[in-house]
Amino acid sequence: MTAINREFYRSWRGPAPADQETWCLVFDEPTRRLLVRHEWQASRHSGCDEFEVAEFLKQEGAAQAALIESLFQVPADA
Repeated sequence: MTAINREFYRSWRGPAPADQETWCLVFDEPTRRLLVRHEWQASRHSGCDEFEVAEFLKQEGAAQAALIESLFQVPADA
C-alpha cells in the first residue's frame, strides 16, 4: 500500500489529449522507500518506471526541476 502519492509534474506526449506522462513522488510503506514514479500513456505505448530519488535527481529536465521546486519551494536553478 502506498502511503504517499504526490504528483509533481505532468506533460503531454502526443497529439491525442490522453497522450500524457506524469511524475509522482511516492512512499511505498511496506518497503519504506521513497521513489519517483514516471507513468506514461500514449496511443501505441504506455508504461511505468520507478527511480530512487537520488538517481532521479541526477537527471536533467523539467520533471527533475519540478521535483526540486516542490520539495524546497525554490527554483531549481537558484
